[in-house]
Amino acid sequence: MLWHRLRKNRLAMIGAAILLVLYTLSCFGGFIAPYSSNETNKYTVKYGPMLLGGYSIDKVGEVIDEDENYNEIILSTYERNWNWFEGGIHFHNSANEFTFRPHVHPLREYQSWDEYGESEYLMAVDRTISLPIQFFVEREESHELFSLCGFFPIQGKTHLMGLDTEQLPSDRADLHPGLFLLGTDILGRDLWTRILYGGQVSLSVGLIGIMISISIGLVIGGIAGYFGGQVDFWLMRLVELLLAIPGLYLILTLRYAIPDRLSPRQTYMMIVAILAIVGWASTGRMIRGMVLSLRESEYALAAKALGGSSARVILRHLLPNTASIVIVTATLYVPYYILGEVALSFLGFGITEPDSSWGLLLKDCNVSEVLKYNPWLITPGFFIFLAVLAYNFLGDGLRDAADPRAYLGLSKKAES
Repeated sequence: MLWHRLRKNRLAMIGAAILLVLYTLSCFGGFIAPYSSNETNKYTVKYGPMLLGGYSIDKVGEVIDEDENYNEIILSTYERNWNWFEGGIHFHNSANEFTFRPHVHPLREYQSWDEYGESEYLMAVDRTISLPIQFFVEREESHELFSLCGFFPIQGKTHLMGLDTEQLPSDRADLHPGLFLLGTDILGRDLWTRILYGGQVSLSVGLIGIMISISIGLVIGGIAGYFGGQVDFWLMRLVELLLAIPGLYLILTLRYAIPDRLSPRQTYMMIVAILAIVGWASTGRMIRGMVLSLRESEYALAAKALGGSSARVILRHLLPNTASIVIVTATLYVPYYILGEVALSFLGFGITEPDSSWGLLLKDCNVSEVLKYNPWLITPGFFIFLAVLAYNFLGDGLRDAADPRAYLGLSKKAES
């Protein structure tokens, strides 16, 4: 019945489809990405997204200078311009013949001089050469092909796509091939690759964190609601203490209490543990209220009268009847865990290099010049927004589907 009602909610199904795509991309990130997570290229630092266009170079003047023998020399001055939907991915070869196979131009290195004799290297496309994009490319080194958001990786040597560099002249040291669909970061790493690997961390933190916090909330709330009295009193005071502290400050305090010298996997588990410790309190209080009303129901009293222990009554009869609300609550709370990891990594207390997460990728955008000169670096923020919005759509749909009164109201309205 829950699934039947949920399917009628279009926004919820759209949110579920978006999440399915995001998790699929993250799980197959190593296969889909054209490069490894930390493959750097000093020549392609902060290059724009090839899906949207490319840079062209224009000669704007010449500078007269002197060489070491005081002879006059002429130095060229160039200006780089961004061209929307031109100079990026295209469908013609080097002979300018149409082809169904997508191509990209290699990047050429230009040395520009100013009036003071200072040089600057500019990267722009060389439109005389088109390199075809190959699919199912075999690499020499093994890498991750699939993982369950970073866990249980499967290794292989195949990438979904890559460049055929055989057409690149071997004597041209100023040419640098690259397939950068969403551009590159401040170290010349492919941003699309970093986003795929970063999604493994950011998306799994929400799921694992909510599973831990829901488990703690079920145990604490079930015990408090079933036994009542002093047990209920002290457990609820602990819940109120956690809820009284602002979440971000509590997260930062717990992070400061943990040593900084941790491995990437330890850092990941530390963030999950911190978010779970902070987030279980509200769930525990909700479960406690439900168990208080369910413990006097006929099936609970019958189980107790037949000799069932307190643990059996709680685990087998009371907590399963809170499942629908727990599922809805978990779906609605996952975005807060994702944003919590983003905040920690953005502030420098979460995932660190050389690992990747969406929050860590946004750390490169903490200067105002980025929005003016390198706006593609905020692309990870779009994926964060998309994931949070999709979870909210799905959570709202589950909440409406699990509410029998709302469904009853809609039925009466349809009948009338």
